[in-house]
Amino acid sequence: MNANKTISAHKFIEYAFASPQKRVTIIENALQPPTFIMDTMYPDIERATAHFLVSGCKDPKRLDGLDKSYQLREASSDHHEQRLLNALDAIQHVKSAPWSLKDYAVEFAVDIPHGIEVGGITIRIKAPVILKRRQSGFRDPFIGVIKPYFGKVWPLNSGQDTERGVLFATLLHWFSEQNLSHLGSSDPNMCIVADVFREEMFPAAKRNIQRRKQLQALAQEIADRWQPIADRLHSRTSSGSTATKE
Repeated sequence: MNANKTISAHKFIEYAFASPQKRVTIIENALQPPTFIMDTMYPDIERATAHFLVSGCKDPKRLDGLDKSYQLREASSDHHEQRLLNALDAIQHVKSAPWSLKDYAVEFAVDIPHGIEVGGITIRIKAPVILKRRQSGFRDPFIGVIKPYFGKVWPLNSGQDTERGVLFATLLHWFSEQNLSHLGSSDPNMCIVADVFREEMFPAAKRNIQRRKQLQALAQEIADRWQPIADRLHSRTSSGSTATKE
């Protein structure tokens, strides 16, 4: 069981819009990650995406290599087959998404933190690339990060409402301000979450005071609920072990 109060940015934003029952499940899965969460192929695709973006979206070699590898891989179960199909679908969407990076220098995110501390918890953020933009009259560059989002069943928009994506990108902007200030001035327009399966880009909100208060309150709620839910999980596990022995 994960004793540290750590949750991924993906699940943190999902928590913000979830029902009470789903919120409990999100914290339980953060405490005890189930296999279906751990066996995704998206981390490899995200790393290949970074190379694609750094090339100016001109070199898909690593993405194509993964595509070929997944096509040749034999599925061991229906679940595994669906994972492979989702991965192949994700690769195609990465290559056709409207990244629009011509105004920026795109660099690998090397030796930067992988999270942000908010409200008593750690929100895990692994941004694969950094954006930089020089502007006349400013000594330091403007900077930002891009984070691909691979949530096939939970899009970052709900109809015309894009608040999910904007809130996620606003979290990225906060992360950039806290962790990358030595590289330049963080620009909300350059802190972008990309909903890969829907090929949509969401920049951070320019006015972020209320949204950051919302993020702070959500993090505090998770921190307050973490130990009670952990205790309940432990009690449930102990009871199950006892029943098995009997």
